[in-house]
Order: sequence, then structure tokens, then C-alpha cells
Amino acid sequence: METKLFSNVVMVNADMEDVKGILSNPQQLLQWVPDISTVDQSENGFLIKRSGAALNQSERIRIETNGSKITYISTQGRLEYKLIFSVHVQNHQAVVQEDLYILKDATNQLPVKLLAPIAKHAFYSNLIRLGSFAELIAANNQ
Repeated sequence: METKLFSNVVMVNADMEDVKGILSNPQQLLQWVPDISTVDQSENGFLIKRSGAALNQSERIRIETNGSKITYISTQGRLEYKLIFSVHVQNHQAVVQEDLYILKDATNQLPVKLLAPIAKHAFYSNLIRLGSFAELIAANNQ
């Protein structure tokens, strides 16, 4: 069972393929998600560890790509989720939308309705950092 928790959107002055390349490479998370301290490749994806207090102190992420969508599937944390990034071009900018879905019915274990606005803000802050990182790469490539 999946439950959609929220969506965020950001416009980026960078090439769509560059943005998709950043999203497709989990090692790049270290560049735009400040609380991630390590990203280690494992047998079934990537093991992510965070340095500060977080809902998921550690988690395993598997990445699936399908056209303009890059999906992060997070398991083995307190909250298992699917984060879908959709990337397209509009007015010569890359538009990145993220949609967060809870994979299991976590409402019994966690106050999801209370966590949703906090998580939405945290994910949006990281999405803005992703945009800034992609714009920096785009500027260096020119």
C-alpha cells in the first residue's frame, strides 16, 4: 500500500539531462543533502547514513530510472518510502517535481499527519539545494 504524502516542485537553470544524471548517482547526494554523511554501495542498492537527528538515521536506497522519472525506494529505515523525481523542460529550464509516497502503512507507528509538513519542508530545502548544485555544474560546463 502506498500513500502520497506530498509534492514539491523547483525550476532549475540547468540541462534536464544533467539534473537526471545527478539524481541517478546516489554518491551525488553528499553534495545536496547536508545531513547525509555516507553513501555506500551495497548488494541491493546504497546504504545511506545521516550525521544528525533524522527520522531515518540509516536506510537502504534502490534507484530506478524510467525515462524522465528517477525513483528512490527507501527501505530498512523507520519510515519506508518511495520518492519519485519527475524532470521535464519548461521555458528552457529543468522542472523537477518530487512526490513522496509512504510504502507501508506507517500511521500505526508514526504520526504521519504531524510529520508531513515537517518532511515536506525538509525535502523542499534539499530540492532547492539540488537545483543550486545542478546550476553550479551547468555554469562550470559553459
